[in-house]
Parts: sequence; structure tokens; C-alpha cells
Amino acid sequence: MKNLHKIILVALFTLICFALPAATFFLMPKEAAPFSQNENRFLSAFIKPDLGGYATTFFNKSPNNIKNKQFMNGFDAWFADRFLLRENWIVLKNELEMLQGKTEINGVFIVDDKMLQSWRDDERGLNSDIDLTLSAVDEFARKMNDEAQAQSYIMLVPTAQEIYVDLLPANSQPGNQAALIKHCYDNLETLTSIGVMTYLSENSDRYIYYRTDHHWTTYGAYWGYYAAAINMGITPYELGRFNVEHAASNFRGTLFSKTLSFRVTPDVIQFYTLSSNSPYSQNSLRLRVNNGREVTEYDSLYLREFLEQKDKYAAFMGLNSPIMDVYTDIDNGKSLLLFKDSFAHCMIPFLANHYSHITVIDMRYINAALEEYIKLSDYKEVLFLYSATNFAEDNDLRKLY
Repeated sequence: MKNLHKIILVALFTLICFALPAATFFLMPKEAAPFSQNENRFLSAFIKPDLGGYATTFFNKSPNNIKNKQFMNGFDAWFADRFLLRENWIVLKNELEMLQGKTEINGVFIVDDKMLQSWRDDERGLNSDIDLTLSAVDEFARKMNDEAQAQSYIMLVPTAQEIYVDLLPANSQPGNQAALIKHCYDNLETLTSIGVMTYLSENSDRYIYYRTDHHWTTYGAYWGYYAAAINMGITPYELGRFNVEHAASNFRGTLFSKTLSFRVTPDVIQFYTLSSNSPYSQNSLRLRVNNGREVTEYDSLYLREFLEQKDKYAAFMGLNSPIMDVYTDIDNGKSLLLFKDSFAHCMIPFLANHYSHITVIDMRYINAALEEYIKLSDYKEVLFLYSATNFAEDNDLRKLY
């Protein structure tokens, strides 16, 4: 019996140390940087050894890549990304850690059938960097007011961690997003701040955030729209005026990609459209997307082709692009200039019920003066719509200064 145990241990040792690595090298594909749907990222490219000339990877060329260690570094990255049954090993590792009582996996808390993205002030909290962003936003709002008599607003949306902070382990030390948002609002002189925390907290027992993704749901975004409308002098449509379509029921989002945990129930993608007896219909609009390389037009803000992909949240107006324009048949002459992160994508369809034209700007992809893309005097209202944690980390809004 002892000999049998030894044989089994030797066999396992050989399998792990020799057979699996060998199988990985000979069997796993070596194509350039494929995309991992589950992890939502490109995997490392295979790099060939080169003693003299150049070795080409997916991204660059480098001479004598063995001598300068690029080959070994590149091979290590490729091997780690392509290890045979890699995702299965990750799932097993994470499950074993959770069985041992660990509740945070790769920056994500898994509690009460929810995945909550971790954010801590000591990592990215209130500091001078965010004050630089606030100064840039305030100066831009002042410029819009002086030159175009435009009114500017800002909404910072808390993430699910802030709303469900009571579910976190006692020693998790979460960041205080309420304090972050207050700091931002208190240090903006020219903008009208829009508070959404109360509306989300009052509906915390409803489906306001995705379980496996870091965004709010369409229902959560409705309450953002409701808060914005009240502050921006718009009469919001009541929930009962909308038809709700369950467009997809198997959505596993960005937080699933970080954990690969199947413990949490998949999410539902919902589309909200005004009922047919309303003065506005989703069929009467046009979405124009400029991704920096080409311009594409759609006749809806809900792009159903993305429902067949892993990133189903992109069904809300598509992938992040530098500039998007929404044109409607509403003949009120109102135009809104909206600066955003991806939290805005599922709220814009609500706002589109009240404007003739909305221009959506993602400053991450703007590398020239804004006036080269749009005419600022065309807009009488400006809205900055970001998740609070993204706004705290944002450097790109400083380009407005």
C-alpha cells in the first residue's frame, strides 16, 4: 500500500512538473495574441528565439531577444497565459480559496450572490490629483457659461460596493465613496451637482447593479435619469411609461472575468423603451459613432448584435468611442454635451427622450482640442456623468483645462 501511495505521488509530480508543461508547449496554439472571452483581455503572444536578427511579437520587434532577456520574459508570459486547462486551474484555485473563507478574489468581493468591485481610499482616495481634475472641469464649465451661456451639471455614481457596504467582511476596509463624492461636489463652484445616492439606497433591494459586472443595471440607470431630470429642469417619465424587454439572460460581466466564479447568478440585460402612446419612440432616432477610424450609424441606441458576444453590456450604444452623436425627432432645439465613462451608456437612452441632439464625449480617446471635434456654442447644457471611482482615477478630463 505504501508503494502504491509513492507511485501515485510520483505520477502526480511527473504530470504536474513535466507532462502538463510539455503538453502546453506542443499542443497549445501559438497565434498572435488571441482574445480570451472569459477574461475579457488579449492573451500574450508567442515569441520565437532569435540570436541575431529580429524576433517579431504581436506588438513589436526586438534585436537579439535571448541576450536582452525579451525571449524568456515573453515566453514566461505566453506560458502563463496558455497553460493547458488554464481557466480550469484558475477556477479550482479560486474555489479552494473561497472554501477556506476568502471573500475577495482579484479585487472582487463575492457575497450574497453578488460580486462587488473593491475600492479603497488608501489606494486611490482623496488627494491632490483629483483636485487637478476638479479644477479642469470647473474651468471648462466656467468657459461654457461665459461663451455659450451653458449650464453645467455633474453626477458621480457610487458603485455597488458603497450601496452594499454592510455585506462586506468586517476587515475589508472599503473606501468611503460618499465622502469622495461630497469632496468633489464641495470643490466645484460652477457646476450643479446631482445626487443619486439616495435614490439608489432607497432601491437597494431591487436590481440596481449587475451581479457579475461593475455597472449599474438599466433599472439603476433609470434612477440616475430621474435624479438628473429633476435637477436639470426636465419632467422625468415615470417607470410605468416604459416597456421593459428582457433582451438577454446569460450575461457574465467584467467581475466574472476577474474571478471566473460560477457561484453568482448570471445577469439579465434589459432594454427600456417608452410605450407606443408616448410622444417619442426609439425608432425615430439615429446614433452616429465615431471610433476615430470610421463613422458608423445605427437606428437604435440598443445594438442587439452585441447580445451574442461575451461583453453584452456593449449592447448599450456599443463599445467606448471618442465621440457619439444621438439625433432624435424631438423638435425642441435642445442639445446636450455629455462627458462620460461607460456608466452613462445605459442612462443615455432615457435622456434621449428629452433632447434633439446629444453629443457624447469620452476624453480617454480625445487627444486634440475639443473645438477641433465640435462647436461648443451649439450646446446650452453640459453633463459630466461618471462612476465615482472612475472619476477619482481619471486623468483625461484635465485635457479640458
